[in-house]
Amino acid sequence: MPFPLRFPREMECFLQAAQLLGTIQGDPGRVGPVLELQKLLLRRIARSELSHSRLQDARLRLKQRLVRERLIGEKARETRDLVLKIQERCDALEQLRFLYRCFGDGIAATYQAPLRHRYFYFAQKAHAKERPGLLARKDSFRSRYRALKLGIGMGIPVLLADVTNMLGQGDLCVLAGGEPQPLDLKSFVHRGPAGRLQQEALRRTIALLARQGTASVPGGSAHDMAHKAHLNDCVRQAMESGIAQASPEPGLRYVAVRNDHYRSHPDCLQTLHQRVPKSTMSVQVTPETAWIPMQPFTLSMSAGHAVLFMQGVFQLLVYVDMKVLVSHFASLGIHAVALMDGVTALQLSNDAEDLEHGVYRVSEALFQRIPCEFISLRSFAQEMAGMLEPAQAHSDQGRLFAPPGDWGEARHYYEDEGPALH
Repeated sequence: MPFPLRFPREMECFLQAAQLLGTIQGDPGRVGPVLELQKLLLRRIARSELSHSRLQDARLRLKQRLVRERLIGEKARETRDLVLKIQERCDALEQLRFLYRCFGDGIAATYQAPLRHRYFYFAQKAHAKERPGLLARKDSFRSRYRALKLGIGMGIPVLLADVTNMLGQGDLCVLAGGEPQPLDLKSFVHRGPAGRLQQEALRRTIALLARQGTASVPGGSAHDMAHKAHLNDCVRQAMESGIAQASPEPGLRYVAVRNDHYRSHPDCLQTLHQRVPKSTMSVQVTPETAWIPMQPFTLSMSAGHAVLFMQGVFQLLVYVDMKVLVSHFASLGIHAVALMDGVTALQLSNDAEDLEHGVYRVSEALFQRIPCEFISLRSFAQEMAGMLEPAQAHSDQGRLFAPPGDWGEARHYYEDEGPALH
């Protein structure tokens, strides 16, 4: 391939994983490819963890030598440079594991909407320790793998949490039925305090999902993939000509630029930024951990484009005109204020003059669904409007909640400032 790749040795495995995921997405009833893809991911993730562990040991020895032998001058500089290079390689291996787990996220999102898994992801972030790697739990891996093969052999889609980013709890997740069902295979007796805390968080999350119906949760219905074709067509044109853009609807635009084209024409994106109105947000999307736990790009992009995205062959920017988004809320009878202050994206209210009739704030993290999941502005507005209780409900229940005083003074960010690049 003529383009420079971030992980050239992984190209063949990336393509194989992408093709297997495409097979699963095309025919979810066939669970054989689910096992084959997980076997591939397990091999690559374990290999990366082993290399990472060896590099960390080497880095530690070099740092100890630096202190023990009191190196100075040229030898000290060479040792420090080597330590930095080892750390850079460790960071690259961590990124590589994240990318492979994006294929596992694709399996999870194929069978159930990503929002159903977000509960477990955020519960894990709040109540339990980060999951150790495969090598750290190799003593219990055999039982997890046997359970995986047992479930697949019964025709049930089962997913190992180790090969995903978004499955934050349990060892396995059964993807059949209306809700994800995480399973913890370790004995409760040997769990320890941290494990008991994780198990309790797991039970609370399952109970929450049992109480919540799919229709009551934004994103719980069939995922909006309306702009997938526009996205992939834009990337295809960029790979041919260097830069391309597509506007699937008013107020929304995708821009893809090949990195070698950007290096030879560094002003190409700056020209685009100068043409957008002040109400437009420009968001650069990258294959980083901020994508968790949204709809994975491994499902939104075609197999070839997803792999090129992982390899850093092209950049992708999404332009969102906040005025158009605000107008979609207005058509639903909702007053929206575009804040984009680094924490909050939008303030929604039933009555702009009296916020006690119902007010809700949408975080910038939730707003990222538009550029990262490639959904339409209209569908996003409809989902967020569903989070705002009707004014009648507030009048019946009484004034149990008084919004902060400065919320009533909220105004659109673009009335004072220009576009921002996230």
